[in-house]
Amino acid sequence: MSSTIGQISNATHSFDQTVTNLKQGMDSAKTVQAELSGQVARTAKSFADFNQASAAAFVQASQIFASGSQDLFRQAAESTQTAIAETLTGIRALAGAKTGKDRIELQANLFRTSAIWAVSESSRFARASIDLAESASAPLTARAVAAAEVAAAPKA
Repeated sequence: MSSTIGQISNATHSFDQTVTNLKQGMDSAKTVQAELSGQVARTAKSFADFNQASAAAFVQASQIFASGSQDLFRQAAESTQTAIAETLTGIRALAGAKTGKDRIELQANLFRTSAIWAVSESSRFARASIDLAESASAPLTARAVAAAEVAAAPKA
């Protein structure tokens, strides 16, 4: 009988030890779960903040591009109107020329003026378009740099 009592005592002690180990395991699991939940919340907030800032940069870039495009189109329209007016003046002078020599000189002058205008305006609008692209991409470039810095930062 004493061996049965010893076995029961050992079983009870073993059961108590198992219960204690389970409680410690549950406490450890709760602690780990709380830490992971905190990390997930911080990561989600960082992700949301990053996405919000990226969306703001995209909106800003779009506004810069839209405004700059409108300005370029306005300038192109004004430039075209000026060129048409000058061309019409040249055509009127060509039509009013009295001699063949005058017509040839006026036609050459009209062609030269049109060619010079086309080259200078093309260069001007190409430069303005490049400047617009650089301005519009600046907010997006800044976000990309910020993202690279965040990605390169050591994790705590």
